[in-house]
Amino acid sequence: MLDRVRQKALAAAKSRRASQEELKEAPQRVKEIERELLQMQLQPETKHGEDRAQRYSRLLRLRNMRQRFTERRPLDTSDQPNGIILAVVMTVASFMICAFCAVGSYVGVQYLHQKPDPVAAASAFWVNMESRSYGEVRSSYLSPTLRVQYDQNSFQQLAQQADTDYGPVTNAVLFKQAGDMTQTAILTYQVTRNKTYNATLTLVLHGGVWGVDDLGAVFDPSQAGLPAPTPSPSPTGPPTPTDVPTVTPLPTATTGG
Repeated sequence: MLDRVRQKALAAAKSRRASQEELKEAPQRVKEIERELLQMQLQPETKHGEDRAQRYSRLLRLRNMRQRFTERRPLDTSDQPNGIILAVVMTVASFMICAFCAVGSYVGVQYLHQKPDPVAAASAFWVNMESRSYGEVRSSYLSPTLRVQYDQNSFQQLAQQADTDYGPVTNAVLFKQAGDMTQTAILTYQVTRNKTYNATLTLVLHGGVWGVDDLGAVFDPSQAGLPAPTPSPSPTGPPTPTDVPTVTPLPTATTGG
């Protein structure tokens, strides 16, 4: 209650403006207050501080107060983890995080600097050829130029006709490569169908992806020297019967009696 009254009085004093007469009397009032302060008697502790006995007594009081407080409000340390275990766990966790960041950065840099491999793209092309996944071959391993040249149906028919005429692809072995291998790669394979022949693939790099731009003799082994398949003769219909000339009997002569 007294604090509220004091606060109200202080607020009223701060909000009140001094008059001109009070402002003129202010320096004289300050001097009077200074004289009153000089006349006040100070305690010995204020001038010289506490002596040793008093200071020891004060320390004992503070110690007793601390002890009573700890008895009433004991510290709960049962659920706190051991400091050494916590330090070890934090150290291991920090090391694992740093290792993960380092490995991730290394893998990211390697991925950014990794260059596509034309031989790997051609190997995937032949794997899909052997499994007769011609739709996957066209959509994933042909260059944009060949994808425009062959739609899905025409490419499927071309591959199936080659399988019919020469047998399906069962193996392909790389034995020669040429080109700069950065923008253009020319790879020659020994391809096995019913017979073995050489086929050359020309791959180009487009948009960071290798694609076959020239199929060579993949679907036409006759370009590599294999004999072209002979067309089977068309079946003929049954022979038509020949017309037999009809014989007209001659009239017999009659004799007169």
